Amino acid sequence: MWELMEHAEQNNTVKNNVMKKTLRLLMLLSGNRRYTINEIAENYGVTERTAYRYINEIEESGFIVDRSKDGYQLLKSDYNTKSIKKLIHFSEEEAYTLYRALVELNVYSNDSKKLITKLHTLYDFQALKTYAKEDDMTKLKMLTDAISNKKQVVFRNYHSSNSRKVEDRHVEPFEMMADYNAIWCYDLRDEKVKQFKISRVEEVDLKVTTWQNQDHHKLPFTDAFRMSAPNPITQVEATLSLKAYNLLKEEFPAAMCCVKNEGRNYQLSIPIADYHGIGRFVLGLIDEIKIHSPQQFKDFLNEKIKNKF
Repeated sequence: MWELMEHAEQNNTVKNNVMKKTLRLLMLLSGNRRYTINEIAENYGVTERTAYRYINEIEESGFIVDRSKDGYQLLKSDYNTKSIKKLIHFSEEEAYTLYRALVELNVYSNDSKKLITKLHTLYDFQALKTYAKEDDMTKLKMLTDAISNKKQVVFRNYHSSNSRKVEDRHVEPFEMMADYNAIWCYDLRDEKVKQFKISRVEEVDLKVTTWQNQDHHKLPFTDAFRMSAPNPITQVEATLSLKAYNLLKEEFPAAMCCVKNEGRNYQLSIPIADYHGIGRFVLGLIDEIKIHSPQQFKDFLNEKIKNKF
């Protein structure tokens, strides 16, 4: 329990830091000169890959970034200037409270949608971005009602990446993920607790049947790469370069408690729920990470590499 609380606190700290850096970048790009991606990365102490992600998030929030070989700059307009000035005075707690009120009161006007987009611009809530669409907000509201009233639901046409099927899933939803992108449910067919991505649900069908399996509503182990299982399947031991360490810190901050600095390299020793999560990270940095154990994980990576070519 204490470890979970520590991880939650770490995630909140990281979100706050990302929010501040995104806001600072937004203000920087609204100035009178262009900045190269290298200058942006150095200014904010992040990798170029992360700097690109911040720029993409600013664009997805409705701002227009003028990109050229000379660098990046926010496209000047009265709308952009007013948006920045009007949004700055909200605290993160105020923004989140306002967002929750919009969702729970079913406020679906054009003004409310604009407000949700603005909130996301300065406050790093993935939920604000994900649920800007009316149908997604409706699904979220129905699921929170199902949890409150202890009701079963059916996810119509759920797009599963694991089974690679699109099918209905009859579940008992019992806890939202912290970012409201996914929900923990007891799957009645498979008789186990699973995590379901809300964006992959076409429609939520709220049933009158109450929970029948509440004793099984227990959160499984979730590793730093956001994969879950009843218990860790193994411990992965690896050596990371500085580049791999920086990316791990930025993309999977919960893993930091499992890293030790040894000279010019970093030693990772971390419990894992599934090879796919950490596998995607390692394969993207194949020349920057050396896996020591277990052999099963090495075999998993070799099989992935072999099938790719």
